[in-house]
Amino acid sequence: MLLHTYVSVGRRLGMDSETTASTRPIRLVLETVVLVALAFAVANLVGVMFLVPLFVLGYDLTTTLVVLAGTAVGQIVFLAVGYGYVRTRGVSVPIRVPSLATLPIVVGGVVAALAVAVGVSFVLAAFDLVPGSVVGEVAMADPTFLLGLAALSVFVVAPAEELLFRGAIQGRLRTRFGPVPAIAGASLLFGSLHLTNYTGSVGPIIAGAGLIACIGAVFGALYEYTENLAIPIAVHAIYNVVLLVAGYLTL
Repeated sequence: MLLHTYVSVGRRLGMDSETTASTRPIRLVLETVVLVALAFAVANLVGVMFLVPLFVLGYDLTTTLVVLAGTAVGQIVFLAVGYGYVRTRGVSVPIRVPSLATLPIVVGGVVAALAVAVGVSFVLAAFDLVPGSVVGEVAMADPTFLLGLAALSVFVVAPAEELLFRGAIQGRLRTRFGPVPAIAGASLLFGSLHLTNYTGSVGPIIAGAGLIACIGAVFGALYEYTENLAIPIAVHAIYNVVLLVAGYLTL
């Protein structure tokens, strides 16, 4: 039997759905933009609060363990912000343990995400818009950073980012705009969050964020198709692990 868990505020759900349906489009879009900006700002603030004591105690803040710990702290903030938004707005987020019947969907989703990543990367390369990577720069100093980040992707990164962008933001936008605009809006915000993952000039950095947005659209489509947040979480985690382990093996 599948385990069904719904993250929602039952008594407020009907009332909030009506409120969302009557909310002005611009206001709702601004609300989601502010949510992402808030999550980013709080994550950075908490990250600084985490690093300052380590700096005072004389720890090297560039070590792999400290960087991974700081990444985990930021992702936990995303998880908390997403959950808080879901609770406050009464957004229903269905999440249940996937069955074996959904395995082809997960595999197909990973293949689709990888295909999109490769295809868009070729386009960026053709137009000389490939950005530098912050993750790549850290990995050059210590390749095991990629393995640690792969583990974080499974346990923290994928659940946190999918709850925030697909569960909270896409779910909120869907009630007012429908599934396709909701996927597009959530994916663009998802890409914007990753602007700081890249280095170089403005054009390639924006192009890199666009690549992430395209991959996010795959996750969003899977969420709409399956109505189960666990599916994009699994696909997101596996996708990250494949790329990070491949990166580790090629260094």
